[in-house]
Amino acid sequence: MLANTSWQLVPRQGITCGTLQVSMGQNREALRKAMGAAGFVPPKPGSYPDEDDFLTADKSTFIRVRYDGSKVQDIEFLAGTLKYQGVDLHRNTSFAKLKRQFKAMKLSFRNTKWLGDGQDCPELAINIARHEDVGGDGDGIEWVILSSTFK
Repeated sequence: MLANTSWQLVPRQGITCGTLQVSMGQNREALRKAMGAAGFVPPKPGSYPDEDDFLTADKSTFIRVRYDGSKVQDIEFLAGTLKYQGVDLHRNTSFAKLKRQFKAMKLSFRNTKWLGDGQDCPELAINIARHEDVGGDGDGIEWVILSSTFK
C-alpha cells in the first residue's frame, strides 16, 4: 500500500505520509495500530525492547522508532522516500547533492553533537549519515534521524 509513497519531514515534530504520522511523544500502542492499518508488518520483539522496526511487506520503507517509556523519542528513517519541501532526503539523492540543496535553502550542516556518525542540520533538528559514515560505500544516505533530544 505504501510502497511508492513519499513521507514528509515535519521538523522537530516527526514524519507524515498522507494521514499517517509518526510524531514525537506519540503513544507506542497507538502508533503500532496505525502503522499496522497502513500495511506495515507488525514489529517483531527485538533485542532492544525500547524500539520498533516498521517495514512494508516489500521492505521498500523501513522506519525504526525508539521510545522513552511508551512515548516516541527518536525516529530513524532507514529506507524509502522522505522529503522536505520537495527535496529528497533519503532515496534518489547523495550527501553532496543535499549539501547544495540545503545551502540554497539557507540550511546548514555541522559535525554531529549527539550521535557518533553523520552530520546534523540544526535548523531541521535532524542527523543525516552517508553509507561511508557507517562503514559502507558511497555518498548515498544511510539514515535520517529525528529526536526529541536533538542538541
